[in-house]
Amino acid sequence: MRKSKFFIAPLAGAIAVFVFLAWAFSQHGTLGLFRVNGEFHQYFIGAGVLGLVMLVLSGLYLWKRSRHNPRFPTLLTVFVSILSLFSMVVPSAAFVYTGDVFAAGIGDTPPQLLIADGSGSSGIPNLAVCFNTRSPTKNTLEWGLAGGALARSQESAASTSHVFMLRDLVPDSRYEYRVNGGAPAYFNSLPAGGKIRFAVGSDAHFGAADASRQASDAMLAQIADPANGYGMFFALGDLVEYGFTRGQWQEAFDSMASASATIPTRYLPGNHDTLFAGFGNFQDYCYPPGMDLQSGSPLWYRVDAGNVHFLCLDIEWSAESITVAQEAWLRAQLESIPAGDWKIVLCHGFFYASGSVSEGWPWYDNQETISRLGPLFEEFNVDLVFSGHAHQLELLRHAGVTYAVCGAFGGAPDEPRSYTSPASVWYENGSYGFADVSIDGNACTLTIRDPNGAPLKTISVVKG
Repeated sequence: MRKSKFFIAPLAGAIAVFVFLAWAFSQHGTLGLFRVNGEFHQYFIGAGVLGLVMLVLSGLYLWKRSRHNPRFPTLLTVFVSILSLFSMVVPSAAFVYTGDVFAAGIGDTPPQLLIADGSGSSGIPNLAVCFNTRSPTKNTLEWGLAGGALARSQESAASTSHVFMLRDLVPDSRYEYRVNGGAPAYFNSLPAGGKIRFAVGSDAHFGAADASRQASDAMLAQIADPANGYGMFFALGDLVEYGFTRGQWQEAFDSMASASATIPTRYLPGNHDTLFAGFGNFQDYCYPPGMDLQSGSPLWYRVDAGNVHFLCLDIEWSAESITVAQEAWLRAQLESIPAGDWKIVLCHGFFYASGSVSEGWPWYDNQETISRLGPLFEEFNVDLVFSGHAHQLELLRHAGVTYAVCGAFGGAPDEPRSYTSPASVWYENGSYGFADVSIDGNACTLTIRDPNGAPLKTISVVKG
């Protein structure tokens, strides 16, 4: 390149940096990543400074050129050349990696039984048998009451994403389903009233080098065991370490299917799940197109089981993802639920919690989420709020609402707390575990269990 046109190199570097930053901040969870994660905050600031420096260097070369004196010291020219190359290559490589540009599809995943938004004609959730295939295929599903005649559904076109809806289930009944005439899988539908039991866990972080796959698999075995009688399982986000890496979703579903093939399961979005291109992957794999939506969106929705109502929210880093639309939807749902019914909120990001300052961010009593939704919980007498995000186990109570932090489903435990929330009732750090919840009439028993099913703490919640 002639030296008189050398301004093009730093200009190209500046453009590459700013295009990457514009793309990154257009993604679903990047604002929260920038605000909360100190390491990435520095990366983004550094990238912005680099882009400005390249822009200034380009302008300086143009200024010199306008004065008919385009010559610069050789060492400076070499330095700018290297910096220009760096600023073009690194953002481009980051985009290719985090944007999942050349990644292959997720591959073949086992069938899972996912809970859909709303409920069927009998007042219990509709379900969907969902799975993926590496290549486009056409599949069939046979399903119905166990031991009875099975209905048969067949896909009309070949696809890599497969969704078969199971609507209007008979309450408290045993069902079976078969994919492509294979071995039967059995599950129990929920009762329309009376006792229900469900499990809650968060932050498995499949794909992370420091996550405990052994602990996750042990808890999944507890949830899947028919003797334990779980009717549903809610996974509250950060299922994978990097949502833009499809191989981690493959690993997660291969493991999760040990429970989710027979226990109706609902995945909620976490900040790691939706990183960059992970947002699209989460929607494609955890609430795939073809699943029914009755009240909400693929990110927030309501699940009804008789007089027990689950309000699943999109709260990832902090309050950034609590949109005006989501908050209005939540208020409308709470207003529509009879006062005597159970109201249970589930999300990834926490409200009240003990913790410590990490990378400049206080990982405890989140005043942003508390101020946004706490008054709604108290106004409408929400009974239980489950969350993760903090890798610990904790039970808290504030203004009549019971909060449970269940972020210990396999991800590396957080450091011990340096701040204790005034709302804290019980706290456990360094252990893995999940929540076991039984509701019978106006009484609820909430037990935190370790990976082998042993109880760590039990509390009671009484309705009314």
